Amino acid sequence: MLGIVLATHGQLSTGFKDAAEVIMGSVENIAVVNLNHGEDIQLLGNKIHEAIHETDQGDGVVVFADLLSASPYNQSVVTINQLDEPLQEKTYVIGGVNLPMVLEAINHQFLATPIEQAVAAVIQQGENSVALWHNSSAGDSSKETDEDDDF
Repeated sequence: MLGIVLATHGQLSTGFKDAAEVIMGSVENIAVVNLNHGEDIQLLGNKIHEAIHETDQGDGVVVFADLLSASPYNQSVVTINQLDEPLQEKTYVIGGVNLPMVLEAINHQFLATPIEQAVAAVIQQGENSVALWHNSSAGDSSKETDEDDDF
């Protein structure tokens, strides 16, 4: 099963996991790593290392970080570079995570998608899940009757 590590500032990773459970029910093989205010960055790297090993079941691990080139992302890259080669080659870091990307990764856990394909689908989902809405472009919103959401 694909391993998922959520590494973020504050409690955001815990929030992503909680939201995923609200939407999809119980989730498996997901570890959260939170960088709390004043915490040592080296400790963050150690926690990411432990989370990768905790979630690795041989099918690869995706580490999601909230910001590209920020501490959780950078420590993920440093940590992966220190892993043994077989695990290193099956571990990916994705910066700029959003909830639809996490849900996509969970779907690929269920489907047992090879990690290379899963990562590509997750990136595509991230790109497709960002949109802009403004009242001026909506026309007459009073005619809209579809109140259901996708979840």
